[in-house]
Amino acid sequence: MDFSQYVAEHAIPLSTMDPTAALDDLEPLAERVAGARVIAIGENTHLVREFYLLRHRLHRFLTQRLGFTVYAMETGFSEGLAVDAWVRGERAMDDLRAVADEGITYTMGRCREMRDHLTWMRDSTPVVRFFGLDVPGSTASALPAIEGVRRYLREVDPDAEPMLGQLAALVGKFAGEHALPAYTAYISLNAAERDRVTATFAELAARFDALEPEYHAAAGAEAFAVARHELRLAVLLDQAMRGYAAQVTSEGGALTAHPRVVPRDRGMAETVLWLMDRFGPDVKIIVAAANSHIQRTPVRTPTFALSVTGHHLATRLGSDYLAIGMTCTGGRTVAHRADAARPGGVATFGTDLAAPEEGSIESALSGKLCMVDLRPARAAGVRGGPDRIRILDTYQQAAVLDAFDLMINVPEITPTSQVTEP
Repeated sequence: MDFSQYVAEHAIPLSTMDPTAALDDLEPLAERVAGARVIAIGENTHLVREFYLLRHRLHRFLTQRLGFTVYAMETGFSEGLAVDAWVRGERAMDDLRAVADEGITYTMGRCREMRDHLTWMRDSTPVVRFFGLDVPGSTASALPAIEGVRRYLREVDPDAEPMLGQLAALVGKFAGEHALPAYTAYISLNAAERDRVTATFAELAARFDALEPEYHAAAGAEAFAVARHELRLAVLLDQAMRGYAAQVTSEGGALTAHPRVVPRDRGMAETVLWLMDRFGPDVKIIVAAANSHIQRTPVRTPTFALSVTGHHLATRLGSDYLAIGMTCTGGRTVAHRADAARPGGVATFGTDLAAPEEGSIESALSGKLCMVDLRPARAAGVRGGPDRIRILDTYQQAAVLDAFDLMINVPEITPTSQVTEP
């Protein structure tokens, strides 16, 4: 049996993407994901309306049918703490717009579909928690994490608090809203300033660990765990910036090449493990992130491989981790291009998708709204498995049967309302 025949025989049709609709058509999913403690739901690009709707619908099903209570999204951990407070009713209902805009990074909180999803979380029974997975500041600024740690130290260790002020001043020289200008400004710093930022982060991390008992006594284990994880993610962001700077300096090229180490993905995986440790052995977590982050296998380039979030989690958790990719056959997707006139030097815009390429997972899915369990095909060595999957308006090379456990296909997608036209 080849893969196209496998899909024709095993694809499970889905009736709708409406998050408020009855969930009966998702019932076949229950037995296929039973036993998993962490289920990741991907997307082939951000800021697509249909992917938000389906994530919301799957979240409803997994919460109501299988007891998943934590939703962990590809957004800043520090910023996401305010979103969780809103979901738990600790902030006023009419704070939603500000909370979503500021608490969900990469502009994803500006999507109406995301705000509708948050509103459902707030009203959900059983109680649902929201957490960001990611490094702070849309990978462009450690300041949100620095401010969180600074507030904590004012309470537990006032003598150390001035160190955070000095660190914030240094980081403020390059931090910003957009990654490209922030990384360019970071590289323009002299080496001594970059080293001072890294050394200060290292000193703070050592101080937290050495004084953990005293910090626990002063403000409790919960507050310590949150602040320590904020600091950890800021350290990983700093290491990502150092990696870029070292590469540009050594290669003398533009800021385009990808490093061989991805501290950000390690940080997102660590957040999932942090949540599992915090909430105990019975917790069930939904991870919402791009397909290229959640896949079980490394992302491979022509010369090296990158261990991403899903690879870390699959290595640690085995069958307790499940990766559900989400892709599309056609429609209008979101793309990026260099544009000096736009904030951050990059334009985000809608563009029409071409027909699926031969050999892609999309070409085998025949334009259906459906779900396919890839694991039996993987186990049976089905011939002709796809070797690529859509990402934005192009393709990522991947052995799809190894990278994902299930795949969901949307016939046509559309950008969310805040995506501009070219």
